[in-house]
Amino acid sequence: MNQILTYLAPPMLGAFIGYMTNYVAIRMLFKPLKPWYLFGIRVPMTPGVIPAKRHELARNIGEMVGEHLLTGSDIRKALEEKTFRNDLKKLIDTRLELIMDKELGPVSTLIPERFKTYFKVGIKILRWRSLKHLQAHISSPVFAERLSHHITDRINEFLERTLNDSISEDTKNHFFSSLENATKRFLADPQIEEWIRKSLDQKTSEILRTGRSAGDLLPKFLTEQLITLLEQEAPSLVEKFATLLQKPEMREKIASGIAGAVQNFASSMGPMAALISNFISPETIKKKVGNYLEDKGDEISQWLIDDSVQNQIARILREKAESFLATPISELLINVQPETIDRARNRLADQIITLIQNPETTITISRILKDLLSSQGEKSLQEILTNLFGENDGLENGKKLVTVEIINTIKSPKMRRILDQLLTEFVEGKLLSHPIGTLSAFLPGEVRNSINDYTLQMVGDLLVREIPGLMDALNIRRLVTRKVDSLNLNRLEGLLLVVMEEQFKYINLFGALLGFILGLLNLFFLTL
Repeated sequence: MNQILTYLAPPMLGAFIGYMTNYVAIRMLFKPLKPWYLFGIRVPMTPGVIPAKRHELARNIGEMVGEHLLTGSDIRKALEEKTFRNDLKKLIDTRLELIMDKELGPVSTLIPERFKTYFKVGIKILRWRSLKHLQAHISSPVFAERLSHHITDRINEFLERTLNDSISEDTKNHFFSSLENATKRFLADPQIEEWIRKSLDQKTSEILRTGRSAGDLLPKFLTEQLITLLEQEAPSLVEKFATLLQKPEMREKIASGIAGAVQNFASSMGPMAALISNFISPETIKKKVGNYLEDKGDEISQWLIDDSVQNQIARILREKAESFLATPISELLINVQPETIDRARNRLADQIITLIQNPETTITISRILKDLLSSQGEKSLQEILTNLFGENDGLENGKKLVTVEIINTIKSPKMRRILDQLLTEFVEGKLLSHPIGTLSAFLPGEVRNSINDYTLQMVGDLLVREIPGLMDALNIRRLVTRKVDSLNLNRLEGLLLVVMEEQFKYINLFGALLGFILGLLNLFFLTL
């Protein structure tokens, strides 16, 4: 038994010494935390290695991390990796989706309370500057020239449209209905009746005073047409008269007429009338004329239908008609009493007033106007205006006048005040006070996807471009050094032991193994 212990003691003692040596050595890395003194003399190996070299350790760790482990190029490569890009895309998509689906209130509610005063002042300044630039632009010659060209083009485009294209059927029907009612009210107005009577009185008085004839009142083409028509109808009138002359009743009327004319002539002779009546009685004249017409009626009829006679009669009728039309009306009415003329004039006025106030007249006039306007439906507005005002510079001058008036109106101080008021109402009354709602309601899916992709590209490029510079600005080496140097040594020991505990255990066992082997070698040399 003693012999076995003799052989086991050296290896076991060596193993124990090796294990304890490594264990103590590992512990001496961290302990003691402060130097120990014995009789005023510092005990060697105190404090432990790490407490004694903590500043140098922190500096080396900072240098290792800042210069070798966490460099700008390494971070740039990490940011450019596909995995990071995918994670970044998911993050951006999630954040932007939350923003897009969030119910936003008015713009003013999105501004922090401490910035609202500045926001209101900024809005007023922005509105004032916008209005100032807008008014300056409106007052510029460039704006006037461009607006003038635009207005002219719009007017030309409008004038090229037809009347039917410019006015709807409902509008035309309403216009025609209003036109008919207006015509009816116009013709029934007492002032129109008064005007007709007054105008007719003035016109007839002027005609009688100035000695104007019927030919002066009628258009020349109309008088010529009437005389020509009378010439053309003369043969047929003569033939009808010749036919009527064959009838006894017509002969009797002619004889009576001639007898009456002779009697009237004799009556106008004064004292000689009785003497003439004794020699020539109306009955004798009537009988003589009747017998003559009965005996010579056929010859007279044949004479009347002769071409030369008809031509002569037509010529005589033309001369008489021309003489009649050339005779002043005052001479034609010289034997007519003024009261008779007044009654005729009043009767004519009554007839005219009755005619124009007749409902059928209103309907007829309205129908004529409607047909006239409807016939212009396929014509362009420019053609209609040209027909109304003639082919002169009136239409072009009208375009220029409209253009100048519009430009002057826009440039007027009143319009400036209106613009200021409208801009204020729009910005403060609608734009800033109206809830925004969700941004997704305004942006289509394709636009949102484009925003996400653009944001990802911008953030990725920003990180790749700026992070390395930020790392240099942060001075990672100094930051790590300061952090490690400020760590509690017990905590640092705990961290290292947690990480290296398994390795420290094997180091201790390896020390025990070496001690065991050295004990065996010692036993071997002792037994030689």
